[in-house]
Amino acid sequence: MGLVMSEDDLGLTAEQQARKKQLELYSTLIGVAVAVVVSGVGWLLIREAYPYLRYFYFMGVGLGSFFLAYVASHWLMAASARCDQCSALYSVSMTDKQERYLSSTPRHREVEAGRSISGPNEGKRLIRKISWTETRYEVSKTYVCTSCGDTRVQRSTRTSKENEHSDDVYRR
Repeated sequence: MGLVMSEDDLGLTAEQQARKKQLELYSTLIGVAVAVVVSGVGWLLIREAYPYLRYFYFMGVGLGSFFLAYVASHWLMAASARCDQCSALYSVSMTDKQERYLSSTPRHREVEAGRSISGPNEGKRLIRKISWTETRYEVSKTYVCTSCGDTRVQRSTRTSKENEHSDDVYRR
């Protein structure tokens, strides 16, 4: 925490300030990653250009892409942390996450993996039989506003692939 607080921070509680700092950290990391990728790709594309100009060019491109990625990611994350009821900034946080089992379904698939060109299976097709269990869960995330106490539950479905195994079979 700095010695000087901005006007925006004066009205925020300690929890809201912590949430704001967390969002700023995530936005900075996203901005750095985007700047490194954009500058790296640009460096590879224009590495034979004017030697000294390209350094200034990539500093500008890197800073510009960092700024755009930082602002866009912070805006999106801050919008999700604003309460719909009381419009308090940085006040919504996830308090609970539950997964409820829905179903399990056995699945299988056969894929032709090639042909044998010699040996006892010469001329036969190699078939790969893949089987797995597809499990579905209902995910419930609970978000609570620290200012007004408004609770919001977001439901979604998650599918996972479990117990996957494969067998190879030769067929004519």
